[in-house]
Formats: sequence, C-alpha cells, structure tokens
Amino acid sequence: MDDPLIKPERAGEQMATTSKKRLTNQVLERMTPPKTGRLEIGDDLCPGLILRVSERGAKSFSVIYRVLGEGGVTDTGRPLAGKQHRITLGRWPVVSLGEVRERARAILAKSGAGADPRAELASSVRERRANTFSAVLERHIKQDAARTISSWPNVERVLRLHVVPHLGDTPIADIRRSDVHEIIDNIVASGRIGTAREVRKQMSRIFNWAADRELIANNPLSGMKRNDLARNTEAGRALSDIEIRSIWKAAEDLRYPFGSLYQTLMLTGQRRAEWAFCKRSEIDTDNRWLDLGKERFKSRREHIVPMSDDLWALFERLPVWTGGNDYFVFSSRHGRVPVAGFSQGKQALDQLAQEYLRKELGKSDAVLQHYRIHDFRVTCETRLAHLGFNQEVRDAVLGHAKPGLQKTYNKHDYLNEKRRALQAYAKHMLATIQDAESRSKG
Repeated sequence: MDDPLIKPERAGEQMATTSKKRLTNQVLERMTPPKTGRLEIGDDLCPGLILRVSERGAKSFSVIYRVLGEGGVTDTGRPLAGKQHRITLGRWPVVSLGEVRERARAILAKSGAGADPRAELASSVRERRANTFSAVLERHIKQDAARTISSWPNVERVLRLHVVPHLGDTPIADIRRSDVHEIIDNIVASGRIGTAREVRKQMSRIFNWAADRELIANNPLSGMKRNDLARNTEAGRALSDIEIRSIWKAAEDLRYPFGSLYQTLMLTGQRRAEWAFCKRSEIDTDNRWLDLGKERFKSRREHIVPMSDDLWALFERLPVWTGGNDYFVFSSRHGRVPVAGFSQGKQALDQLAQEYLRKELGKSDAVLQHYRIHDFRVTCETRLAHLGFNQEVRDAVLGHAKPGLQKTYNKHDYLNEKRRALQAYAKHMLATIQDAESRSKG
C-alpha cells in the first residue's frame, strides 16, 4: 500500500506505546509535547487506538491491529493473528476523539473477523481522489443539469469562474461548508450578491446530487445561513415613461448583442433567459413567434411568444450567422455561444440610461432609480392592464402558470389574445419612447 493513510508495519518498527491513558478532550488540550522524539499513548477506552504527539505538539491518531487468520492456523485449525498493521486516522482536532474511536473500533472489528481493512480503505481513498469537484461537476452536467436547467450554460460559466479554480482538484467528499463560505465571502465582498446567491444555490444542488449517488455522506451546505444573500421579496416595480425612454435609448447605444437583447425584453416582458439563450431554430418565421419547448421554459410547459411587427423589424436587423439555424440569436461569438457578462452589460446600460435621463430632465445631478431587468416584466404586466387586457391574457403573455382548477380544466392557449396584446404593447412602448422626441421638435 502506498497511500499515506495506510502505513504497514516496517521491519524493526517498535509498535508498542510508552503508556496508556483514558483520553479525553481535556487531556488532549493539556498534553505537553516531548522534548525529543515522539510520544505514543494508548487509549484505555479503545485498545488499539494510539495517540501520537510530536516534538512540535502535533497530535495525530492511528489504530494498530492484527488480521485474524493472516498468521496461518494451528494444528487444530484455529486461525492465528498475523503481524501488526497501522492505519492513520487523522490529526486532532480536525478529527474528533469520538470520530476516531468509532473508526478504530470498526477497523478492529473487521480485522478480528479476518478481513484486512487496508484494501477497503485504499479503494475508498482512490474513489475519493477520482471524485474531485471538477469530475463530479462534469458528471452532474451530463446526467442532470444540461437536461433539466434551461439556463445551465450560464450557470456553468459562473461555477467554472468562481468555484473550480478553488475547489476543482479537491475530492468532493473533503469539501466543507467553510470552503464554500470562503468563496461566497469573496464574491459578496466584490459586490456581486446575485452571483454569490447563484453559487450557493448551484453548489447545494450539486452536493444533493452527489449525496443521492452516495459520492458523499451528506450535503455540507444543508442548513447554511447567509443572511447577506437574502432575496429581495418585492415583486419589482413598473418603470415610468421617462425611465423607459432613457433605458431604450441607452440600449440603442449599446447595440448588439446587449442593446438588442434589452430592447427585445422591453417589448415582450419575457424572462431574460428565454431570449438570452434563444436559438435561431426556435424562431418560427412563418408564424412570427418564439417557440419555447418544455425543456427550455421555466415551468416545464410549452410557451409561445408572438412577435409584434415592431419586434420582428428589430429581429430582422440582427446578425445572421453561418451554420444553419442552430446558432444563438444573441451572441458575442458569432452565434456559437449565448451572450454572457450580464452584470457588465447591465452596468453599461445603467450608466448610459442615467445620462439620457439627465439630458431629458435638464438636471446634471439627476439619478436613475435602481431597477432590475425583471422590472421589464412588471412594466409589461402593469401597462397591459392599463391597455385593457384581462388577467388571463396578461398571465398568458408572461408565461405564468394557471391558478387552481384553471390549470386542470382550461386548455385554451390564448395565442391570438397574446398576439393582440403584444402588438398593442409594442405600439404603446414605442409611442412612449418617441413622445419626448416629438415634444422636443414641437
């Protein structure tokens, strides 16, 4: 055995301990290191469990055992114990006294039954080293996440950027809650609360997946408390006319891909991922709509988003990439991957929007009130209501699940109603945007 956790008896090595004592945490805390060499103390409560104390005061545990039958058998057939072996159990206080006693007793029980625990331990060590975080992440992506999370490409980038550099080569069974806390602390310190929240969410998902496959005993993030990551429970707010104009003009300045994406979201009220990860093959040019299948839509339902005349005109101005229709509509890499870097994109949008806001108000110190991209959905819901569209149609436009018995008995897809609503909404939004220009010319 060449694993550092498994140390077979060497020829001439003295395995006997210098003393025995009933070990307790208090005894361990007060124990002074030897002036030279190392001190070995046996545990009265668990024969075979050895505490080793170095000159520098390091305290580590090991267990000494003999395998029954390894020494052959007597003339009468009675198995004999073989030579002594030692297995290192860990360093105190990283491993607790109770934990090492439990592990030592399990090893002694197996050796007393004629089994050598070293083979099992070596297999466990090899398995642990093979199941690094990076290796488990790859399996998780292929077997679960890529099929069940529509926005997984973006989530994967977040994990590879913020987690893999720190924990990629670490066996997933060795990762502790404190390791994840440290990563999240650094992200929070940089002001990216949303990213930190996503890291915690996806790390917990990966650990749950690994625990279900018995790669780890349990999820170390279970019960993790992070009050600094508490979500904003407010539904959001509807944007004012001047905010809509400022943000729209800022998006025009950003151009493709972010500018075009933000304008598309403003005209449709859909979730960011539904357009950000849209492929050209999902656009039905004959019917002029976005067809989101069950695998892509958040609620695992089919969802069709009719494209108004104004949105279709915007869509026709977007780049057309080579390679058929299997490219991403919004991309910074010729359609090969979806648009990324949303934090930077939103920051650039806000800066430009504030400049337009100050220009329209004529106030150099005017401040654009904080808003989220989600507020485009709130604005759509609110203004559709003002335009006279009922709740069922508004829910259908935004892709909200039908409530209660409606979900079971109402099979109407509201497709025509959605098309009329989004057509009216786009006209209303563009009229609002053009209002300031017409007034300034007048």
